[in-house]
Amino acid sequence: MLRSAQVRLAAVTAALTLSLGVAAGPAAAQPQEGLVNVNVENNTVQVPIAVAANVCGLQVGVLAQGLVQGPVDCDAVADATATRAPGGGGGGGGPQTGLVNLNISDNVIQVPIGVAANVCGVQAGVLATALLQAPVTCDAQGNSTAGA
Repeated sequence: MLRSAQVRLAAVTAALTLSLGVAAGPAAAQPQEGLVNVNVENNTVQVPIAVAANVCGLQVGVLAQGLVQGPVDCDAVADATATRAPGGGGGGGGPQTGLVNLNISDNVIQVPIGVAANVCGVQAGVLATALLQAPVTCDAQGNSTAGA
């Protein structure tokens, strides 16, 4: 009885395996013949990241008196751009024949990062008297561009 169940299980497993082989046809872009075919081709992944931070015009007084801070002008700009130009890229992979076929070609991954940070016009007085800060102008720009 156990032998009969094992034979039926083997027959069902073989039938499922064959049906999966028929259902997983080759990818359209690349001629592939096999049980498992994966084609990742002609994709563009863009992740532009821009960070701008200002820490300016900060005045801290601990046991202090007469703290005077002039005007503070802060400007932080961060730009990040990712552009895929039309055309370009490499050629795809060739014909593949085997049990498992994997084609990864003509993909572009762009991660431009623009960071601008200002830490200016910061004044700290600890046990201080008559601390004077003149006017401060801060400017920071972080630009990043990627194009294919």
